[in-house]
Amino acid sequence: MTRTTLPERFFQLASPAEVDALLDTVEWCAIFKAGTSDKTFDAWSLVQKAFEPRVDVAVALIQIPSGRAASDHVAARTGVTHKSPQLVLFHRGQSVAHLDERAIQPEPIQALMQEHLPSTIGPRVVNRKAVSLDAYRRLLEDFTEGRLQEERFQWAFLERLEKEATWRDDESFDLLNGLFENADGREVRPARLVAHEFQGQLAGRLEPLKDRAATLMARIRERG
Repeated sequence: MTRTTLPERFFQLASPAEVDALLDTVEWCAIFKAGTSDKTFDAWSLVQKAFEPRVDVAVALIQIPSGRAASDHVAARTGVTHKSPQLVLFHRGQSVAHLDERAIQPEPIQALMQEHLPSTIGPRVVNRKAVSLDAYRRLLEDFTEGRLQEERFQWAFLERLEKEATWRDDESFDLLNGLFENADGREVRPARLVAHEFQGQLAGRLEPLKDRAATLMARIRERG
């Protein structure tokens, strides 16, 4: 998938329980079902752009096939036949409208929003779990305090960053990505970076990873 631009209210759903937990706790929610075709990438970009101003709407992504159980649950809960890509708009847990496949275009999306969303923007939705850097902070602490071996730390840190690279805001991503020398930006490739780290340390070109990790941990703590 291309980068997600709504990190503070972005929810990735993979199970029926995650679907219900979200729909039962937010007033407005747009769920996007994503396949692997080019039309899915284009449609996802259009959905993000359209909902960017609506900070009162949670935006969720279900990726197929990994999120098949979540997708099937949405279909069962709403009675809306599964399509990919598909956009389903919910109000207080009930589906109120949807767009399928090639119908996901700027004008239909705007029409759907104007017809169903209130004209006045409501309270901002925030996914605390998504925007938090606590998982990285814990990894850094375990590594710097000797509870996690260096190689295991590298893989755990980079594999998490790889999964989140598509949606992290620029400031947070740049902060995390700066721990390693990654010329590919959001194209995070853990195996390549682990090898690059080994070569850099062997050549004496890089500061010890534990020292860099301690610096990053301090910067994360400063952010609160």
